[in-house]
Amino acid sequence: MNIGRSLDFSFQNHLQNIYYASEAVDETEIRRMLSQFEQLSIALNHIKPLLFVIDYTKSQYLVMTEASQLIISYDPRDFLDGGIPMLLELFQKDDFKVYNEKLFTANMRFLKNSPQEEHHQYVFSYTYRVRHRSGHYVPILQRGSYITSKETGLPLYSLGMVMDITPFKKDHVIYHTIEKTEKVSHQMQKHIVESNYFFPYEEDTLLTRQERNILETMAEGWSSKQIAVKFRISENTVSNHRKNMLKKTNTKNVAELVAFAIRHQII
Repeated sequence: MNIGRSLDFSFQNHLQNIYYASEAVDETEIRRMLSQFEQLSIALNHIKPLLFVIDYTKSQYLVMTEASQLIISYDPRDFLDGGIPMLLELFQKDDFKVYNEKLFTANMRFLKNSPQEEHHQYVFSYTYRVRHRSGHYVPILQRGSYITSKETGLPLYSLGMVMDITPFKKDHVIYHTIEKTEKVSHQMQKHIVESNYFFPYEEDTLLTRQERNILETMAEGWSSKQIAVKFRISENTVSNHRKNMLKKTNTKNVAELVAFAIRHQII
Protein backbone atom coordinates (compact mmCIF):
# COMPACT_ATOMS: atom_id res chain seq x y z
CA MET A 1 0.00 0.00 0.00
CA ASN A 2 1.41 3.35 -1.00
CA ILE A 3 0.22 6.41 0.84
CA GLY A 4 2.49 8.64 -1.18
CA ARG A 5 3.72 10.97 1.56
CA SER A 6 5.45 10.98 4.91
CA LEU A 7 3.46 9.84 7.90
CA ASP A 8 5.16 12.35 10.20
CA PHE A 9 2.06 14.53 10.19
CA SER A 10 -0.29 15.67 12.90
CA PHE A 11 -3.96 15.03 13.57
CA GLN A 12 -4.75 18.61 12.55
CA ASN A 13 -2.90 18.22 9.25
CA HIS A 14 -4.82 15.02 8.59
CA LEU A 15 -8.12 16.85 9.07
CA GLN A 16 -7.03 19.50 6.59
CA ASN A 17 -5.96 16.98 3.97
CA ILE A 18 -8.80 14.49 4.36
CA TYR A 19 -11.33 17.29 3.80
CA TYR A 20 -10.77 16.82 0.07
CA ALA A 21 -11.47 13.09 0.13
CA SER A 22 -14.23 12.07 -2.25
CA GLU A 23 -14.27 8.37 -1.42
CA ALA A 24 -17.65 7.02 -0.31
CA VAL A 25 -17.99 4.58 2.59
CA ASP A 26 -20.76 2.03 2.94
CA GLU A 27 -22.89 3.03 5.94
CA THR A 28 -23.43 -0.63 6.80
CA GLU A 29 -19.73 -0.86 7.64
CA ILE A 30 -20.11 2.00 10.12
CA ARG A 31 -23.15 0.38 11.73
CA ARG A 32 -21.44 -3.02 11.91
CA MET A 33 -18.34 -1.68 13.65
CA LEU A 34 -20.34 0.53 16.00
CA SER A 35 -22.45 -2.46 17.03
CA GLN A 36 -19.27 -4.21 18.20
CA PHE A 37 -18.60 -1.38 20.64
CA GLU A 38 -22.27 -1.40 21.70
CA GLN A 39 -21.95 -5.07 22.60
CA LEU A 40 -18.81 -4.31 24.57
CA SER A 41 -20.60 -1.54 26.45
CA ILE A 42 -23.35 -3.97 27.47
CA ALA A 43 -20.71 -6.29 28.93
CA LEU A 44 -19.45 -3.47 31.15
CA ASN A 45 -22.54 -3.77 33.38
CA HIS A 46 -22.69 -0.70 35.62
CA ILE A 47 -20.37 1.46 33.52
CA LYS A 48 -22.14 3.45 30.84
CA PRO A 49 -19.67 4.43 28.11
CA LEU A 50 -20.09 7.11 25.49
CA LEU A 51 -20.38 5.86 21.91
CA PHE A 52 -19.33 8.04 18.99
CA VAL A 53 -18.77 8.18 15.23
CA ILE A 54 -16.66 10.95 13.67
CA ASP A 55 -16.60 11.79 9.97
CA TYR A 56 -13.09 13.17 9.43
CA THR A 57 -13.92 14.36 5.91
CA LYS A 58 -16.37 16.87 7.37
CA SER A 59 -14.91 17.24 10.90
CA GLN A 60 -18.34 16.26 12.22
CA TYR A 61 -19.81 13.84 14.74
CA LEU A 62 -22.39 11.52 13.23
CA VAL A 63 -23.14 9.76 16.52
CA MET A 64 -22.76 10.97 20.11
CA THR A 65 -24.65 9.25 22.91
CA GLU A 66 -26.15 10.70 26.06
CA ALA A 67 -23.28 9.44 28.23
CA SER A 68 -21.52 12.71 27.33
CA GLN A 69 -23.75 14.30 29.97
CA LEU A 70 -22.58 11.83 32.61
CA ILE A 71 -18.89 12.15 31.79
CA ILE A 72 -18.42 15.88 31.15
CA SER A 73 -21.92 17.33 31.56
CA TYR A 74 -22.30 18.38 27.92
CA ASP A 75 -25.36 17.51 25.87
CA PRO A 76 -24.58 15.22 22.90
CA ARG A 77 -26.15 17.85 20.64
CA ASP A 78 -23.29 20.18 21.58
CA PHE A 79 -20.91 17.78 19.84
CA LEU A 80 -23.22 17.06 16.94
CA ASP A 81 -23.47 20.81 16.31
CA GLY A 82 -19.90 21.76 17.19
CA GLY A 83 -18.03 18.88 15.53
CA ILE A 84 -14.33 18.30 16.06
CA PRO A 85 -13.71 21.97 17.00
CA MET A 86 -15.89 21.26 20.07
CA LEU A 87 -13.63 18.33 21.01
CA LEU A 88 -10.46 20.37 20.53
CA GLU A 89 -11.84 23.07 22.80
CA LEU A 90 -12.33 20.55 25.63
CA PHE A 91 -9.16 18.46 25.06
CA GLN A 92 -6.57 19.21 27.78
CA LYS A 93 -3.95 21.25 25.87
CA ASP A 94 -0.86 19.30 26.99
CA ASP A 95 -2.53 15.97 26.26
CA PHE A 96 -3.68 17.21 22.86
CA LYS A 97 -0.13 18.25 21.95
CA VAL A 98 0.99 14.67 22.60
CA TYR A 99 -1.98 13.24 20.68
CA ASN A 100 -1.59 15.64 17.78
CA GLU A 101 2.17 15.23 17.32
CA LYS A 102 2.98 11.73 18.56
CA LEU A 103 0.09 9.38 19.26
CA PHE A 104 -1.94 10.02 16.11
CA THR A 105 1.21 9.74 14.01
CA ALA A 106 2.00 6.41 15.70
CA ASN A 107 -1.46 5.15 14.70
CA MET A 108 -1.01 6.33 11.12
CA ARG A 109 2.42 4.72 10.84
CA PHE A 110 0.93 1.45 12.09
CA LEU A 111 -1.91 1.62 9.54
CA LYS A 112 0.55 2.33 6.74
CA ASN A 113 2.44 -0.84 7.57
CA SER A 114 -0.74 -2.96 7.78
CA PRO A 115 -2.88 -4.22 4.87
CA GLN A 116 -5.87 -1.90 4.38
CA GLU A 117 -8.29 -4.82 4.35
CA GLU A 118 -7.24 -5.65 7.94
CA HIS A 119 -7.65 -2.15 9.37
CA HIS A 120 -11.10 -2.88 10.78
CA GLN A 121 -9.56 -5.61 12.96
CA TYR A 122 -7.53 -3.17 15.04
CA VAL A 123 -8.66 -1.37 18.19
CA PHE A 124 -6.70 1.73 19.16
CA SER A 125 -6.88 2.71 22.84
CA TYR A 126 -5.47 5.67 24.71
CA THR A 127 -6.06 7.83 27.76
CA TYR A 128 -6.31 11.60 27.94
CA ARG A 129 -8.02 14.40 29.86
CA VAL A 130 -11.05 16.38 28.78
CA ARG A 131 -12.57 19.41 30.46
CA HIS A 132 -15.81 18.99 32.39
CA ARG A 133 -18.40 21.76 32.13
CA SER A 134 -17.55 22.75 35.71
CA GLY A 135 -13.91 23.38 34.70
CA HIS A 136 -12.02 20.39 36.12
CA TYR A 137 -10.44 17.76 33.89
CA VAL A 138 -11.74 14.20 33.64
CA PRO A 139 -9.36 11.32 32.75
CA ILE A 140 -10.94 9.13 30.12
CA LEU A 141 -10.16 5.97 28.17
CA GLN A 142 -11.01 5.94 24.48
CA ARG A 143 -11.18 2.69 22.52
CA GLY A 144 -11.94 2.88 18.84
CA SER A 145 -11.34 1.77 15.29
CA TYR A 146 -10.90 3.47 11.95
CA ILE A 147 -12.64 3.08 8.64
CA THR A 148 -9.88 3.88 6.19
CA SER A 149 -9.62 4.89 2.55
CA LYS A 150 -9.04 2.06 0.11
CA GLU A 151 -6.92 4.49 -1.92
CA THR A 152 -4.63 5.95 0.75
CA GLY A 153 -5.15 3.75 3.83
CA LEU A 154 -5.78 6.90 5.90
CA PRO A 155 -8.79 7.26 8.24
CA LEU A 156 -12.07 8.56 6.87
CA TYR A 157 -14.07 7.75 10.01
CA SER A 158 -13.30 7.09 13.65
CA LEU A 159 -15.73 5.25 15.90
CA GLY A 160 -15.72 3.68 19.30
CA MET A 161 -16.39 4.30 22.96
CA VAL A 162 -15.22 6.55 25.78
CA MET A 163 -15.26 5.83 29.54
CA ASP A 164 -14.60 7.94 32.62
CA ILE A 165 -11.66 6.31 34.46
CA THR A 166 -11.37 8.78 37.32
CA PRO A 167 -11.37 6.02 40.00
CA PHE A 168 -8.33 4.35 38.37
CA LYS A 169 -6.24 7.09 36.73
CA LYS A 170 -4.15 9.22 39.07
CA ASP A 171 -1.13 10.13 36.92
CA HIS A 172 -0.66 12.18 33.74
CA VAL A 173 0.82 9.40 31.62
CA ILE A 174 -0.96 8.78 28.32
CA TYR A 175 -1.27 5.02 27.80
CA HIS A 176 -1.58 3.81 24.21
CA THR A 177 -2.22 0.33 22.85
CA ILE A 178 -3.14 -1.26 19.55
CA GLU A 179 -4.98 -4.60 19.67
CA LYS A 180 -5.80 -6.97 16.88
CA THR A 181 -9.06 -8.92 16.98
CA GLU A 182 -9.41 -11.99 14.81
CA LYS A 183 -11.28 -15.26 14.64
CA VAL A 184 -9.22 -18.31 15.59
CA SER A 185 -10.87 -21.76 15.60
CA HIS A 186 -14.34 -20.14 15.47
CA GLN A 187 -13.58 -17.94 18.48
CA MET A 188 -12.79 -14.24 18.56
CA GLN A 189 -9.41 -13.54 20.11
CA LYS A 190 -7.50 -10.33 20.69
CA HIS A 191 -3.91 -9.53 21.51
CA ILE A 192 -1.87 -6.37 21.93
CA VAL A 193 0.46 -5.76 19.01
CA GLU A 194 1.87 -2.42 20.14
CA SER A 195 1.94 -0.40 23.36
CA ASN A 196 3.44 2.98 24.23
CA TYR A 197 3.63 5.52 27.02
CA PHE A 198 3.58 9.23 26.30
CA PHE A 199 4.33 11.98 28.81
CA PRO A 200 2.76 15.44 28.51
CA TYR A 201 5.28 16.77 31.04
CA GLU A 202 8.99 16.17 30.54
CA GLU A 203 9.72 16.05 34.26
CA ASP A 204 7.68 12.84 34.47
CA THR A 205 10.21 11.10 32.20
CA LEU A 206 13.21 11.87 34.40
CA LEU A 207 14.69 9.00 36.37
CA THR A 208 15.03 9.52 40.11
CA ARG A 209 18.41 9.20 41.81
CA GLN A 210 17.36 5.82 43.22
CA GLU A 211 16.29 4.63 39.78
CA ARG A 212 19.62 5.70 38.25
CA ASN A 213 21.53 3.91 41.00
CA ILE A 214 19.54 0.71 40.44
CA LEU A 215 19.97 1.04 36.68
CA GLU A 216 23.75 1.23 37.04
CA THR A 217 23.79 -2.05 38.98
CA MET A 218 21.44 -3.63 36.44
CA ALA A 219 23.88 -2.62 33.68
CA GLU A 220 26.63 -4.40 35.61
CA GLY A 221 24.58 -7.60 35.59
CA TRP A 222 23.40 -7.64 39.18
CA SER A 223 20.32 -9.72 40.02
CA SER A 224 17.24 -8.25 41.68
CA LYS A 225 18.15 -10.03 44.91
CA GLN A 226 21.66 -8.56 44.88
CA ILE A 227 20.31 -5.08 44.14
CA ALA A 228 17.78 -5.40 46.96
CA VAL A 229 20.53 -6.30 49.44
CA LYS A 230 22.81 -3.49 48.24
CA PHE A 231 20.18 -0.76 48.62
CA ARG A 232 18.38 -2.37 51.58
CA ILE A 233 15.04 -2.56 49.80
CA SER A 234 12.75 -5.45 48.90
CA GLU A 235 12.95 -7.32 45.62
CA ASN A 236 9.40 -6.15 44.95
CA THR A 237 10.59 -2.54 45.22
CA VAL A 238 13.38 -3.30 42.75
CA SER A 239 10.79 -4.76 40.38
CA ASN A 240 8.60 -1.66 40.70
CA HIS A 241 11.55 0.61 39.94
CA ARG A 242 12.35 -1.50 36.89
CA LYS A 243 8.75 -1.23 35.62
CA ASN A 244 8.75 2.54 36.15
CA MET A 245 12.01 2.94 34.24
CA LEU A 246 10.72 0.84 31.34
CA LYS A 247 7.60 3.00 31.24
CA LYS A 248 9.49 6.30 31.39
CA THR A 249 11.87 5.28 28.60
CA ASN A 250 9.29 3.40 26.46
CA THR A 251 11.57 0.37 26.39
CA LYS A 252 10.40 -3.25 26.40
CA ASN A 253 13.04 -5.03 28.46
CA VAL A 254 16.18 -4.51 30.54
CA ALA A 255 18.50 -4.80 27.54
CA GLU A 256 16.64 -2.00 25.74
CA LEU A 257 16.56 0.03 28.96
CA VAL A 258 20.33 -0.22 29.48
CA ALA A 259 20.98 0.60 25.82
CA PHE A 260 18.68 3.63 26.11
CA ALA A 261 20.47 4.81 29.26
CA ILE A 262 23.90 4.51 27.65
CA ARG A 263 22.74 6.21 24.44
CA HIS A 264 21.32 9.14 26.39
CA GLN A 265 24.27 9.24 28.82
CA ILE A 266 22.06 8.53 31.84
CA ILE A 267 24.65 6.08 33.14
